[in-house]
Amino acid sequence: MAKMKTLREGETTIVGMACPSGYLSRVIAYGTEDGSQSLKRFVTEALGAEDGVKDEDVRTASRYTWDLGMEDGGEVPVFKAAYWTQNYRRTKSEAADRVAIFACANCGSVFKQPYSAKETLCADCRASHSS
Repeated sequence: MAKMKTLREGETTIVGMACPSGYLSRVIAYGTEDGSQSLKRFVTEALGAEDGVKDEDVRTASRYTWDLGMEDGGEVPVFKAAYWTQNYRRTKSEAADRVAIFACANCGSVFKQPYSAKETLCADCRASHSS
């Protein structure tokens, strides 16, 4: 069962849908403006430039009052969402050792490792737990 984890807060809030292993199946940027560039930067920082994100890997959506069952607020969006899904990315591979991003089970930071890896902690938390 996936859980939503807050990955970064601010003008654009970035969250991830994480399974129990920490695998981030989807990363979403919420804000009042289009957060696709913020999302793209965030995922590229996590994956590294070599496995970065292309514009076509990011989808966007606007949510209106009528979408959310709220009193009519006209045609102005309540918020906008940009999302990236690891399974649908341009560089998708079925290889078990493909690079994927995970959320640390201890501190919540995002780290990359092979999809098949069993580690649930980022390098900093592993180091502090082994001392």
